[in-house]
Amino acid sequence: MSRKFPRILVCSGVTLAIFAVAMVFNSCGQEQANETEKSKNVSSRDIKIVMEAHVDELMKIPGVAAVAIGELEDKTPCIKVYVIEKTSEIEEKVPAELEGHPVVVEVSGEITPMSSG
Repeated sequence: MSRKFPRILVCSGVTLAIFAVAMVFNSCGQEQANETEKSKNVSSRDIKIVMEAHVDELMKIPGVAAVAIGELEDKTPCIKVYVIEKTSEIEEKVPAELEGHPVVVEVSGEITPMSSG
């Protein structure tokens, strides 16, 4: 014996499913913000010390041009990894955080020293 549901309940179920999917996609951006919040409390070492401890390994990744300390939009300190171009290898090898500090990959292009003179 099959049950028939009113059309309004079926539409509400579809609407609810679409809303749930939208919330999941919307929360992806919030997830990074939440991870940043968690990161603030996780690190026990100063960001400069952490960057200095990891700069050599980051610079060995092909395509990395520079490493520096920067800020996220909310003024949270972060480690910035400047790259010539984003590649799958860089995406795989550069961590999202180091010792609790967020790491941001930014495309800078090739960096060359200025000529003196």
